[in-house]
Amino acid sequence: MAISQTMKFDDALDYIQNPYVAEEIYQKKQRILCIQLAESSKSITQKRAQEFFDYSKLLNLVTIALLDERASTITDNVLSVFDLVFTSSNMQSEVTVKVPNLEEAVLEIKNSVEGNPHSSIMLVQLLRQRAYLDVGTGLFSESIAYAALQSGPEFQTWLSQRDTSLGKDNLTPTVLSRRNGSELRISLNRPDRANAFSSAMRDELVEQLRMAATDKSIDRILLEGKGNSFCTGGDLNEFGLLDSTSDAHLIRMVNNPAFWMSKLHDRMSVHLNGKCIGAGIELPAFSDKVIADETVSISLPEIKMGLIPGAGGTVSIPRRIGPQKTAYLALSGQSIDSQTALDWKLVNEIIPPL
Repeated sequence: MAISQTMKFDDALDYIQNPYVAEEIYQKKQRILCIQLAESSKSITQKRAQEFFDYSKLLNLVTIALLDERASTITDNVLSVFDLVFTSSNMQSEVTVKVPNLEEAVLEIKNSVEGNPHSSIMLVQLLRQRAYLDVGTGLFSESIAYAALQSGPEFQTWLSQRDTSLGKDNLTPTVLSRRNGSELRISLNRPDRANAFSSAMRDELVEQLRMAATDKSIDRILLEGKGNSFCTGGDLNEFGLLDSTSDAHLIRMVNNPAFWMSKLHDRMSVHLNGKCIGAGIELPAFSDKVIADETVSISLPEIKMGLIPGAGGTVSIPRRIGPQKTAYLALSGQSIDSQTALDWKLVNEIIPPL
């Protein structure tokens, strides 16, 4: 049975500085460490917070800081050393996630982590490395972690239980493009499958983005999805088709739309509508301008599949909203609407549905 602990900050720091604690956590299958930040936590210095971060960096658990009304003066610099930060207050913070009930929020994360501990812990460990600060390093690190999980027991269990009755479409090409002067409009074109992101769509999108990168006469690129949803993430029919996870990694390094979207970010605008799941938000987040209509619902479901976001989301999303809110989206699996996405700066603008 997995366990969790709740401690005050000073006790938590002493705990993780113990040279034997990493082994103890692994043997006891401790998945969660909650840190109660009460009014006395005002005395936490940036130096001690950094010590906590340094010692927790490789630990096999998820750290969750809990703030009540009395602790709302703690700075974001201090709060950023934890994987998740929940608060019940109305404090102004780029790091915290406001929840109605702290205990219920922790329980939700605890259940998610216990259900898929490998993917959950690898996600927060990856975010702790701050590899997303450099796009190339971040994409490489994400792909390596993703490949490791593809051969792991959680993903294999999900594969054995997934729905294999999903239909196939006959639309070709899966990506459309139209040039109008200096503007290029690119459309994901699998509306019957809610623009599920297939390998063909990936390759065709990369082809369009590479072309745009070499054509300096294109000064504006618009990306949209045909139908009622921008993109519902990876095509589940294609998951697990490659026997070699190392081959899968090498393919991601060759045909990675995330890389090209990051290169073209200042020329790109993305219009989101309907469901934006997995790749459906991971890729748009690279663009400087993300426009969402009022129908948008955003989520990262990969943890429950025994994976982590693998379309660049551990790079693009924390660059916009920080690693704590990214971890919350992924670990909770919860959907957020366009207004929350705007408040978090995951999107830049909300417009009425077209």
